[in-house]
Amino acid sequence: MTFVGRDQELRCLAAEFERARAGLPRLVVVEGPAGIGKTTLVQRFLETCGTGNVLFTDGDEGEALLPYGTLTRLFGGLPAQIEAPAAAEPPDPLAVGAALLPELSERQASEPLCLVVDDVHWADAPTLRALTFCLRRLRVDRVMAVLMLREAATLPGPEGLRRLIAADATRRLRLRGLREPEVAALAGGRVSQRAVARLVAHTEGVPLHLRALLEEVPPEALDDLAQPLPAPRSYTMLVLAKVARCAPPARELVGAVSVLGMSCPLHLAARVAGVAEPLQALEQAVREGVLLERSSSRGPVAAFAHPLSRAAVYRDLGPARRSALHARAALVAEGEQARLRHRIEAVAGPSPELAAELAELGRAQVRLGAFGGAAEHLKAAAELSGDPAPLAAEAVEALLLDGRVDEAAGLTASLPDDAHPAVRGYALGHLAMVRGQVEEARAQLITAWERAGPPESGLAARAAQQLAMLCLVKAEGRQAARWAERARDSPGYRLSIDYNRFTELTGLAVSGEIDAALAATAGLPPPASATIADLDALLGRGLLRTCSDDLAGGLADLSGVVAACGERSVPFRMLATAMLGQVEYRSGRWDDAALHTGTAASVADDADQRWLSPICHGLAALVPASRGDWPLAESHVRAAVAGADSVAALAHGCSAAAHLAAARGDHAATVAALEPLLAVEAHDIVYEPGVVQWLDLFVDALVGLGELDRAETCLVAVERLAGRRGRRSVLATAARCRGGLHAARHENALADAAFTTALAHTGAGVQGGPGTHGGAGVHAGAGAGLPFDEARLRLAYGRFLRRLGRRRQAQSHLEPALGLFAKLGAAPYVGRCEQELSACGLPRAEPGASPLLRLTPQEQAVARLVATGMTNRQVARELVLSVKTIEYHLGNAYAKLGVSSRVALTTKLMH
Repeated sequence: MTFVGRDQELRCLAAEFERARAGLPRLVVVEGPAGIGKTTLVQRFLETCGTGNVLFTDGDEGEALLPYGTLTRLFGGLPAQIEAPAAAEPPDPLAVGAALLPELSERQASEPLCLVVDDVHWADAPTLRALTFCLRRLRVDRVMAVLMLREAATLPGPEGLRRLIAADATRRLRLRGLREPEVAALAGGRVSQRAVARLVAHTEGVPLHLRALLEEVPPEALDDLAQPLPAPRSYTMLVLAKVARCAPPARELVGAVSVLGMSCPLHLAARVAGVAEPLQALEQAVREGVLLERSSSRGPVAAFAHPLSRAAVYRDLGPARRSALHARAALVAEGEQARLRHRIEAVAGPSPELAAELAELGRAQVRLGAFGGAAEHLKAAAELSGDPAPLAAEAVEALLLDGRVDEAAGLTASLPDDAHPAVRGYALGHLAMVRGQVEEARAQLITAWERAGPPESGLAARAAQQLAMLCLVKAEGRQAARWAERARDSPGYRLSIDYNRFTELTGLAVSGEIDAALAATAGLPPPASATIADLDALLGRGLLRTCSDDLAGGLADLSGVVAACGERSVPFRMLATAMLGQVEYRSGRWDDAALHTGTAASVADDADQRWLSPICHGLAALVPASRGDWPLAESHVRAAVAGADSVAALAHGCSAAAHLAAARGDHAATVAALEPLLAVEAHDIVYEPGVVQWLDLFVDALVGLGELDRAETCLVAVERLAGRRGRRSVLATAARCRGGLHAARHENALADAAFTTALAHTGAGVQGGPGTHGGAGVHAGAGAGLPFDEARLRLAYGRFLRRLGRRRQAQSHLEPALGLFAKLGAAPYVGRCEQELSACGLPRAEPGASPLLRLTPQEQAVARLVATGMTNRQVARELVLSVKTIEYHLGNAYAKLGVSSRVALTTKLMH
């Protein structure tokens, strides 16, 4: 086959591949309509790039509903560490994507890897989600991924993939039609320049149509202005002409293959076609250029060379013939999914019996948490039902719980105008909720609740569940609990939305009834043996324990829930992961917190969960802000603040921005970040002690700006409510703020007493009477398990004591504070401690900060895990990065710390 043109595109591909060879992973997207030459271009590049390390596959329209069909063909199967799922439900795409990372690391060990997926628009959704998750986590890998598709703007795949394609770092090549010089070269001098011009004008330079016309139309006809050229759509006729030259058995076989997909085992096609001698039929179809023959371990495979060829044959069958062939295919197809697809295609109109069967299958999958498969079956059931709207609404719910927001929006828009108000209200309300359109969601969901009759009792219950969550994000805790209770008591209640108990418990907690809520969670089983309802309650209890200072209990609940929630909905998994990251942050497990909150934020973006995305980004900003990783913290803060359309989102966004400003020591920016919260009239979430940390930052900043009266007013309210609730962590931070306020007023005795009270609330305490203020008896970290809060308290107390001239007492607090900050990697605060200790002018028992502070946050995380004895592969799995990336960060850590082995690294960190 003659290859012409595309010189610039080939140079771009070669340049991107060289970048990948140098350890910069690249993504190249080749776009263009069918027949434009995407596959030919990439194949030409692969022939000339000098690597045999290529993984190549293509999407198959016939396998678009087969989970991981494309991925299995790309890698020869799912990753080995992915366990066979129960009840034939496919594994979670995020887990599969994480498991691909070590496999990619192995494949690039000797030479750079080129990973190519053609016809991405036909690949199955789980494959695309897994690949997206994997590609987003390549850092220094020698991998170039090439995706070929028709139009990125209309790609029906996951939102995360569309965002990845649109990223600035992605190289996009949009192929245009061939120009006249290139078409002349393609024709090989067989036609005149006038004929070339006609061909270009008529085909718009599409190579597939050009080749077809050059093959089928005589040169003199191309040059004859009196004879019209075939239109590009007549490519169909060219294909059908080839089919017509075949004998009847071959024609029957070709039709059967078109029904079964782009390719299929020959024996299946023969059974559908009723052909006794399939090899002879295939031989003729291949000879006529209609089919290709491929080999497999199970025998010959019949395949179309191009999707347009298959489409031409399939459409020409006619509705009756297509239906009959699909009916036969349903009897012989391999796999329940394939058989169902053919049964659906075989019916000529509404089929209540098949619709009922599909609906029950979809609902069973919902109960198992298999929302992706449930959505497909419920959509199909709706299309076959005499009354499609109720089933379509159920499909919308399943799509939203599976994180496929755009698909849900499209299905919602197709609901008939005369659909029952409860049905329409629920679908519109749930969609608006996920998109963060709180007021629109409330109006629609109230309509669904009020207009639902007995036939719509299920929708009424689910509307109440969504109203409960809506009230929660609006900081209406008691209303949230009431709606969750109404949902549970509704006759149509089903556990299809798997965070109703969490919503009820959290609603009670943020409205001040946390003790009553905790009492209602007694007797829950361990997460590993929990039911869906139990996991829901355990998620709620984990958050309750976190907010009530039981960090060990919160860690136990939430880590167990995250480990056990692989088959729960996308919102549930996001909530669980984000809440685990929150308790890890408070407990001082910052590496884990950064991993979990960052993952939750990434998944929220990928799944377009705008109602949760600001909260996840707000939590994800805390660790990088406190560690001085300004670019990462700023990106999370921007995402949190930009999407803050609810009170809960606003609280987390403002808190994140304030933590960043406070870490930079910018009092004015801290106050400015928190001012929007002062305008919020709601108490729940915003002012409830232990829920969102911001008031202590606000008071500290006001004191720093000299606005002491305003600080006093705010602090009194905090102290009063924290005292009523008995929240020791909040009482400790309030007492620290009180100490700072007294110090600013030069009320030194009162300041000293306030700082001492704060230490007592942390549980660390001080030893010695007045004048000693801690001495050698201070034990950093011996308090309530809030190391960052304790370190900030000791820094504030030490600064106060030093300015009074009590340098040794100041040092006795500053050194433990430095140790705590150093272990956390809180570089900005380490710097402040070092300044204060230097100002003390006293000998230091342990000069210098932790060696970890010489490393970037990513290098710190890798070094810490390596020091525990983990291999690079285990570290990669823990941090959800490739092995190559771990090797890169570990090499940098070795260089910065002056070590050359894992043993030396461990020794360095221990000492």
